[in-house]
Amino acid sequence: MLQQTRVAAMLPLYSKFLERFPNVQTLALASEEEVLSAWQGLGYYSRARNIRKAAIYLNSNFNGKFPKELEQVLKIPGIGPYTARAILSIAYDQCHAVLDGNVKRVLSRFNLYDENILGTKAEKDLQKLADQFLNTNSPGDHNQAVMELGATLCLPENPKCLTCPLLGDCLAQQFSKTDMIPRRNKQKVQLELKADILWIEQNNNVLLIREKNPRFLKGMFVLPIVFHGEMPSQNYTSSKSLEDLKNEFPYQTILKKFKHTITHHKFEFQVQKSVFTDIEKKNKMLGFISQIEWKWVKISDLSSEFPSSIAKKVMKIIN
Repeated sequence: MLQQTRVAAMLPLYSKFLERFPNVQTLALASEEEVLSAWQGLGYYSRARNIRKAAIYLNSNFNGKFPKELEQVLKIPGIGPYTARAILSIAYDQCHAVLDGNVKRVLSRFNLYDENILGTKAEKDLQKLADQFLNTNSPGDHNQAVMELGATLCLPENPKCLTCPLLGDCLAQQFSKTDMIPRRNKQKVQLELKADILWIEQNNNVLLIREKNPRFLKGMFVLPIVFHGEMPSQNYTSSKSLEDLKNEFPYQTILKKFKHTITHHKFEFQVQKSVFTDIEKKNKMLGFISQIEWKWVKISDLSSEFPSSIAKKVMKIIN
């Protein structure tokens, strides 16, 4: 949960998640929809899918126990080098040095490392520096201390050098380069996209679809989303099924728009509403989406069936 979520946002959901899934076995036996629903509010739903896949993998290969070998841990879905080393050092007191954003900043300044830290070379270089720096007598405490140092003192801007325990040995501080190190390439430019969300209603039910390879919200049943206007590339173009779904039926345009952000994409959504009372029209509609997974869900269940803040924003507009 903490891979991409702030502590304050995570804490209220952490206990609830453990109550619902108290052990690996419970999580492994749960459906993807149940896990996504419990994950609601944390975003990045690929992490929820991975934690379920990890539980299934552990249940099948290690009888629900967590392995103690780095090579085995790295095979678990959703666990990369940082998470694997953090778990093994903190839970099992093994000598593995972690490397997250905070640690990279501390080590870059401490060693006056001047390479772009977002590159693959830096990953190897900084991991080597982290391994050399590790206190092998207390690896778990050491890793947590360095991460905490980066989070509280060795800040990206205005680092609190005078209260830092590494003050006397930090090369960036000695050479007055804390404002220049670590060096990063520019972040991705935020892309602005426009799209219509199709609200197709029948008998207090609303239509959700799941495409095989959508550009966003992969693996989820979602309200149909049709992109329009200028797009960065063909990868953002909506499928023909969704284009037909939008163009072949009359919709009421809900004037109020809303914004939503996914990674470096900033969306402006507008809801198009159509209420089906005609069986012939409904059958025609189902013909357009015959190549897509779809289902009707009760409007009152939308937030749990489509566990994204997008659903809440749409409901607020529809209501």
